[in-house]
Amino acid sequence: MEFKIDRSEVLMYLQTSKDLKDKNIIQLISQASAEVKDLIDFRYLYKKFPIEISQKGIKLLNTTLTLKGKSIKKHLKKSPEIYLMAVTLGVQIDKKISLYDKTSVTKAVIFDACATAAVEEGCDKVEAEIKRKAFNDGYKDITFRYSPGYGDLSIEVQKELLRILNAPKKIGLTVSKYNMLQPNKSVTAVIGMLTEKTESDGEFSFEKRHCRQCNLYNDCQLRRKGNYCGTKK
Repeated sequence: MEFKIDRSEVLMYLQTSKDLKDKNIIQLISQASAEVKDLIDFRYLYKKFPIEISQKGIKLLNTTLTLKGKSIKKHLKKSPEIYLMAVTLGVQIDKKISLYDKTSVTKAVIFDACATAAVEEGCDKVEAEIKRKAFNDGYKDITFRYSPGYGDLSIEVQKELLRILNAPKKIGLTVSKYNMLQPNKSVTAVIGMLTEKTESDGEFSFEKRHCRQCNLYNDCQLRRKGNYCGTKK
């Protein structure tokens, strides 16, 4: 899979204006982007599950996983089936960030932002692939991807989510005792299948789709500056 790593997305993660003119920073971003592309070992997987919605939450049938929380129930209320997805950029990205942390804070921050832009770009590509499969199955649309930590969906589901996907064996993606994904530049998400077309992006804003679902909505420094921690569509 080929990665572009959009500079404007990198600048967003750096909380910097997209119109930045600083030639030194722009050059560092270009260098870091090239490094990230060279080090990426992009792996991903996804699997479809029928679901059952109850008072306890969203039960993935034929598994031991139940997604609990009001926000995820609202998100999937019109979905008869969902896809679980998991992606990772691989361990070499983490190693390079760790190295730069010890040698150059500036390079570490910029490299980290480039890697974040890359993993979101990878997620977009996987989401597009899932959307094509959904259309082939007769669905009219899909929900946006919803990750553990959004709204009141606890990150404690990470371990079981990875287990039922067999992600540790298939793509080398594991979770720490604190429920953090390892390698760090990785994402898990839930995408619902929809039988009806939803509102267009223009009518259904990024903030409404993502930010208002988040527990940090009222205190988010990025949002106050007009930026976002996810990639705009």
